[in-house]
Amino acid sequence: MIDVRGLSFAYYRSDNVLADVSFRLDPGEMISVLGPNGCGKTTLLKAILGFLPISTKTIFINQHPVEDYSRPSLARILAYVPQYNGSVFPYSVRDMVLMGRTGFRRWGGYSGQDRRKVDEALDLVQITALSTRSFLELSGGQKQLVIIARALAQNSSFILMDEPTSGLDLSNQILVLKTMKKLHEDKKLSFLMTTHHPEQAVYLGGQVLMMKDGSVSACGQAKLLITPRTVEELYNLEPGLLTEMGLVPTCLSQG
Repeated sequence: MIDVRGLSFAYYRSDNVLADVSFRLDPGEMISVLGPNGCGKTTLLKAILGFLPISTKTIFINQHPVEDYSRPSLARILAYVPQYNGSVFPYSVRDMVLMGRTGFRRWGGYSGQDRRKVDEALDLVQITALSTRSFLELSGGQKQLVIIARALAQNSSFILMDEPTSGLDLSNQILVLKTMKKLHEDKKLSFLMTTHHPEQAVYLGGQVLMMKDGSVSACGQAKLLITPRTVEELYNLEPGLLTEMGLVPTCLSQG
């Protein structure tokens, strides 16, 4: 369980980027964090991952303060998928995924169990056939699936994803989203994902956490909470503008 309680944070000599943020992600749940640029979405993920010096006892992982965990211990609970990966190193797909087992590696290299976990992760995202290919040869969507497989190889309880479709064309966005949805529904994996796209949150289902100016403006079931009106309010758009411009996807409720 990820339990955030009244989290506030400011970078050095700046105003609060996060202000009194509270929510909980239970095992098997999906939460999409939706909001405009600069609202604190990425900062929130970094705080949960232990990358930022937050106030003590504001983030709890499985009922323990995040600051009590060592980096290797936290990596066994939380896996991180950053935005589109532009690696310039010609690692094979298998080697990229094997990096997810670094926290488990013992003296002498990777074990048989490590390699079995890699095989399982490749199979889960259906890229086993790419295992010997160079990471650099892949499409953007395939690369992102490799990074997701690397996160799965960590065998972590929760997967945190920072705009996982950023920089991808439409077909590759759909490839990544369909994979996430299948992993959530079939394997009951837990996801916390940031996004700019309300239609992605509706498609994935689960909960949506709407953020504005560093605070939570609304939280609830994505398919009920995300409407043209709530999206217009979230992004400071004129009422009715989405409909007028033909930008209301059929997946959004008209409520």
